[in-house]
Amino acid sequence: MKNIFSGLKKPGRSSRRGPDQRFGTGLWRHNRDRFIRAVDRYYTTAVAIHERSGGDSSAEANTIIDGTQRLNDLVPSVDGITAWLHTHHPVSGQVVPGHTRNIVGDAPELLTKASSKVAEAVLAASMARTEIIADRPIGPSAEATERFITDAAELLERAQRNLPVFDRAEEFDGADGDHGANGDDGADGFNGADGFNGADEA
Repeated sequence: MKNIFSGLKKPGRSSRRGPDQRFGTGLWRHNRDRFIRAVDRYYTTAVAIHERSGGDSSAEANTIIDGTQRLNDLVPSVDGITAWLHTHHPVSGQVVPGHTRNIVGDAPELLTKASSKVAEAVLAASMARTEIIADRPIGPSAEATERFITDAAELLERAQRNLPVFDRAEEFDGADGDHGANGDDGADGFNGADGFNGADEA
């Protein structure tokens, strides 16, 4: 079977700094890792759907499978937002200080909401997987995954706009390296084992 996921890149392998240096260990890192775990779970579910179809996926199944690339493309944005926050406003705990809140606005909440949308996409993809096994139509579930991923992308765009003088070129010091699903950058996500903790926080 052709591996349609082989083109996905892996997160952060070429970064000159480790995850703790780039993203810290506090709230910013927590939000970033939560997003990565949700994407990791989506990838795992999409692979299962592809394998179940025997490589001959329907258009609806392909919509879900294509979502892995869309999410893969969002990882550099999440890394950039998190790196900017840690570089300019590092926090060690899970609370945003008042003076930092005045500068970053609701960017942290938008990142959290984006993670929740990916978690919802995971649930929709999981529903589609169950429907495939039961030989039921998966159209509505496939449409839901597409919608939730679009929502996540829009939330990340809003988060970027809320950050002052956000310089993508400056913050993406690992953007020319590997980003995406099914890898290991020293964080909790993308190793296929940790699962995700986003659905219960959506």
